[in-house]
Amino acid sequence: MARLVCATYTRRGLSLYAGRLIVPTRTDDMTSAPRSHCARLLRVLAVALVCLFFAGGITHAYDEWEQVPNDSSQGDAGVPTRHASLPSGSTFFACGERAQRSDQQMKFFVSNIDQLWGTRIRVYQSLAFRSPHARPGGCVFYNPAFMRALFRGLMIPSGNTRLTDSILEAIMAHEIGHEVHDDFGPGRAGVAGETKELEADRFAGYTLERLDIPLDSITPYYGLAGDEFTGSESSPQARHGDSGQRIAALKHGWDLARWRLPEDYVAPTEGDQLSNSGAQ
Repeated sequence: MARLVCATYTRRGLSLYAGRLIVPTRTDDMTSAPRSHCARLLRVLAVALVCLFFAGGITHAYDEWEQVPNDSSQGDAGVPTRHASLPSGSTFFACGERAQRSDQQMKFFVSNIDQLWGTRIRVYQSLAFRSPHARPGGCVFYNPAFMRALFRGLMIPSGNTRLTDSILEAIMAHEIGHEVHDDFGPGRAGVAGETKELEADRFAGYTLERLDIPLDSITPYYGLAGDEFTGSESSPQARHGDSGQRIAALKHGWDLARWRLPEDYVAPTEGDQLSNSGAQ
């Protein structure tokens, strides 16, 4: 069974902490042994039901932001400029995946990133209930039902539009990072998947700083996409990095942008300095 979120939340009288559900007890029930025994049974049932919900629903939602290979058998992966004229709700293939036109909100988020990086990324609604992902050909996808389930699972307040917008911008920036880094190209074939994911996190942090989006409210939720929460630790191909690695990569990218350094900047090491001095 997948582990639950290692954080403290309180909602409708239920406190979730370090993977345990704590149900408040009534002190006036402790005086009666039979009533206390029944109360314990009810608490056990409540724990079981909530564990089933989190393991079966939210863990699936935490399949997380990923890159997927192109499946040429599903249709034309060419530039789908003709889709703009299709009626709303029409289904078509984009970058090898069945899709529908994106809503205006997600187009706005991607447009912000396009303007910043000079890219032309296309965003679509995926018909599959799965996590946001990128595909070869410059396409990123999201599934609205999945996103609603993810935000409910993270207990993100629905009325906090600034927070939800920031998280959505971070998710789209991560996916576009795969496209900008050419993670599907042959030149990146030898790079480990986890490295690509952490570099996409760095790209997201860099992008957020350039868009004047602070990280303070995002990082607690971003960390919940770490491998220890998604169950990806046991699957090397699915690893994205643990929560500490992902938050560190996000913050590193944000700092690089704040210092006005390149997004892929690597500080020289002492060995590099010795090598350069020897060459002179």
